[in-house]
Amino acid sequence: MSIRKLLCCFICNRCPDSRDTSSSVSHEAKNNKNYLKSGNGLIDWIRLGNSGVDLTGVGGRVRMIHPSELKQHNTKNDAWLAIRGRVYNITQYLPFHPGGAEELMRGAGRDATELFDKIHPWINYDSLLVKCLVGTLRVETQDIFFDANDSFPESDLLLPSSITQDRIVIRNQLTNYTTPPRKKRLLPEDDFLDALNTSLELEELSLPGYLGTLKIFKREMPPEDVPPALFYDWEQTPKHLTIAVYTGPYSNPGAYSRIAEGNLLIEVTINGWLQTIKVLLEETVQEHLRTKVCYHSGKIEITAYKAESKIWKSCGEITVGSPNKITSHKILEYKVICKKVLTHDSWMLAMAPRNGSIVLPLGHHVKVHQTIAGSEYVRSYTPVNNYWDEEIVNNADIRLAVKRYDNGILSPMLTSLNIGEFVKAAGPYGTFQLHRLKSTRIMYLLAAGTGITPMLGLITFMLTRSNPKCDYVHLLFFNKTEKDIMFHDKMIALANEDKRFNVIHILSNAGETWKGRKGRISAKLLPEIFGEHKIDYDEDTSFACVCGPKEFTFISLNILKGLGVEESFIHVFIG
Repeated sequence: MSIRKLLCCFICNRCPDSRDTSSSVSHEAKNNKNYLKSGNGLIDWIRLGNSGVDLTGVGGRVRMIHPSELKQHNTKNDAWLAIRGRVYNITQYLPFHPGGAEELMRGAGRDATELFDKIHPWINYDSLLVKCLVGTLRVETQDIFFDANDSFPESDLLLPSSITQDRIVIRNQLTNYTTPPRKKRLLPEDDFLDALNTSLELEELSLPGYLGTLKIFKREMPPEDVPPALFYDWEQTPKHLTIAVYTGPYSNPGAYSRIAEGNLLIEVTINGWLQTIKVLLEETVQEHLRTKVCYHSGKIEITAYKAESKIWKSCGEITVGSPNKITSHKILEYKVICKKVLTHDSWMLAMAPRNGSIVLPLGHHVKVHQTIAGSEYVRSYTPVNNYWDEEIVNNADIRLAVKRYDNGILSPMLTSLNIGEFVKAAGPYGTFQLHRLKSTRIMYLLAAGTGITPMLGLITFMLTRSNPKCDYVHLLFFNKTEKDIMFHDKMIALANEDKRFNVIHILSNAGETWKGRKGRISAKLLPEIFGEHKIDYDEDTSFACVCGPKEFTFISLNILKGLGVEESFIHVFIG
């Protein structure tokens, strides 16, 4: 039996129905028996919001709110809170809260996103508090990849993802979330040729014919910043229940699923948007879930294991919360379930959330948090898919390749973790948009050291895609010595198995027995390698990615631009 419904992305001005009222308030609130007084019901709140009374307390002008300002509004007579980057004045709403004012005051004066998610993440808080919106919470994140004093050219590709995700689009009413058809813009031929002929870098490199003819190309305009429409479906066996969520080809979704109070909660992240799907299950299931994503089709599958082997009449009732822009990321605890040596100074940690199951969007990363001596430290790691280490158990949701630096802060702690211990991580973070590879047939990947991790998922994605079929994936992998090369044997095996994949290792401190290339990334080395392997660059079907240390990334981007590659066809992975 199968059901397919369009998950209409609209703002709904109603509370969950009578079957769901008990789950919309916290356990503490129910125990406190906080009953609403007469005249403080939902309809009364809606009437107050439509009466013209200024519920914001600031004249209705939306503005940026610093965390220090938010902290000052923490009393019953002046209470603000933030949920997913939006700051609300909840002073007038306190007597209308079904769980009681005291329960709501737990989030006053601070970012209450985590608290909200623990109690009732499916509630459409934005619709409920839309008339109380004060502004957006200013997010200040430490740049962990670049030093604060470093100066670089003004290129959007070199901005950390945490900064690019801080912008929030405020809309009072979102009536249609359907993604419009992508528009394409043709670059005028004369303008392109003029720009090409006047490129000093191109003339100085004296490029041979391996680059071929740089044809006039079509540029895809970025999709509008609205969440896509979702479809869902379900199927079952006597032992399993599978919920499928369809997000659309190349949408690059992530998903986190868990069991909460007997309900199945599915958090879908797409292009910086979060949408929560709640399934009021007809019967009981086990806590263990399995989540997987097909990046080509955008299909998410969540499999739950039934407590009792039987066929259900239905999966239960499915409801969907409104989409919200992600401005703060949930921190989860991950249990280390497997640990394996990768190189002389790096390890693979296979982990799974303490509760639920998670899959990150392709090319995105998590940030590991650790408090040491009273200070919090954060480092970014891109998960590795199971193709690159099939020996690790399949119930690992995230695999992190961690290089140990003896004088580091987090890496010694991470590489010393034992099986069964826990670590905290938040995510997903990243700006990589999979739709940019829709017409790509040739990939150029430049990686240094642990910068290989985001490339691994792209390699397997491109080589397994059938429409359009990939012609070539070319990886330049820079390391110090041969023993520093991660996944060396697996890369050799893949190159022998699939001739479309070619990897060239370049070592900066090679030993006497090394017969491969030596050196560092440079404007001289890259054209030599490209010429040697007769690589053609066609703007319409080619794409380049770069990841590595700061200096490597900066030099690589400049070299590619000097070779005539437009920034719109380059992605730089920045932590």
